[in-house]
Amino acid sequence: MYAPPLWLIVLGAVLVGLAAAGALYLWPPSRDRRRIVVGSVAAVLAFLLWRGALLIADGANFDIDYPVLLGLSFEDIGSGIMAFLFAALAFGLGADRAQPAQLVVRSAALVGVAAMVVDRFV
Repeated sequence: MYAPPLWLIVLGAVLVGLAAAGALYLWPPSRDRRRIVVGSVAAVLAFLLWRGALLIADGANFDIDYPVLLGLSFEDIGSGIMAFLFAALAFGLGADRAQPAQLVVRSAALVGVAAMVVDRFV
């Protein structure tokens, strides 16, 4: 049964938000305060929604680390994909609507990679 403790889910959400903010801040074209806040919030919401889906679906089989995938589990990859999706939608439809798609996708990719890396170690 997939049932991580609540404190671990909260810790993961906080770390994902901080990692997304850090990743966006480190890449100079995305160093806008609004983009950092939007990306962090999108990453946290995606992380919590993904955890909720795993809890409801009893996703214990998603939490198996695969050496072929650099030690990532499908749970980790799902966190990255959800964070990328949420950030891309938040940037593209809202915060960065007037920006080029290249900036939106790269910023969302940074958020997704940050979420996946944090989830790998939490």
